[in-house]
Amino acid sequence: AALGILAVVFLLLMGIDFTGGAAKLRQENTAVTAVGNGGIINVLVMCTDADGLRTDAMMLASYDTEANTINMLSIPRVMRMYIGNRYQKVNAAHAFSTDGEIAGALGTCEAVSRITGVPINYYIDFSFATMEKVMDKIGPVEFEIPDVGNDGVGMVYDDPAQDLHINLPPGIRQLNGKEIVHLLRYRKGNNGRQGYADGDIGRIKMQQSFIKALVDQKLNIALISKLPDIFTDVLNEVDTNMRVSDVIKYSKYLTNFTSAGIRTETIPSDALHEEANGDVLVPNMEALKALIGDMFKNADTSNVKYANPNETPKLQSDGYITTGGYVRTTNRATLSGIKPSQITNDELCILRGVTQVYTPTPT
Repeated sequence: AALGILAVVFLLLMGIDFTGGAAKLRQENTAVTAVGNGGIINVLVMCTDADGLRTDAMMLASYDTEANTINMLSIPRVMRMYIGNRYQKVNAAHAFSTDGEIAGALGTCEAVSRITGVPINYYIDFSFATMEKVMDKIGPVEFEIPDVGNDGVGMVYDDPAQDLHINLPPGIRQLNGKEIVHLLRYRKGNNGRQGYADGDIGRIKMQQSFIKALVDQKLNIALISKLPDIFTDVLNEVDTNMRVSDVIKYSKYLTNFTSAGIRTETIPSDALHEEANGDVLVPNMEALKALIGDMFKNADTSNVKYANPNETPKLQSDGYITTGGYVRTTNRATLSGIKPSQITNDELCILRGVTQVYTPTPT
């Protein structure tokens, strides 16, 4: 979930040539599209887990060069949609294998553009280790560590399998690269200790807050002058289709940019527990379309879907289709056999005749 350098990676890659090393210029693939008119560029930023297979975090950013603003939409890694040949968590799109080769960044681009209707122009794919290295080069960032469990402990979590050991006491601290990665990866504590009450959504909120702090503290001429050395060191660790010719023209818009120009949102969804996939989030497609239309000027939400794009769900004579795409029946006997944990809020509202009203900033 380490997306803290999103602003630096996205805003400040100006002048760095990514045509060598791991950078793969594959714009002929339909998962990415050429930059259109109107001064809008859309970038999908991904951070992968330790084995480089699944994305641990994803954020879709849209830069409006005329307004000098950035809209960022976080995509929960546990969001459920149709990937490859079955319904699974969206973070599996990166790892889905075809002919023995994983789909990688382009597979994730396809899934994200399919569910949002946003044309993706550029992608950036990196690891936690790369983030730590870049943040150490940039220098410490001041940030307040929350007391997540209200017990004076802060953030403590150990996962020996990943060699991950988080120990961040609460309070305002100057964070180095490793501590920043730990801050943005933290979700829960040890032995069932309370983490974020809203799980992955709480972690996403923390990532978004850190991005704004990073921009306000580090986006300056001094950092820009250091970028060539910084990105030369990590060139072979980044997969991107960005080229110096693509991005150099946008650098002039970055003068005096602050976090006031950043809007952050998360895909609206309902929590659900599935036998096959465990705890997942089912996207509220109607709310998502409204949010996309408000945030992304060049999106087309007329055909967005999270279901199998090759199938049309068949509705029973007494049934309904939820905004998340589930097919259910209104037969009381059938509904009584469905576990409460497997019924989304959307389904309950439809069943009870409740009309949902979505606002991007609910009170």
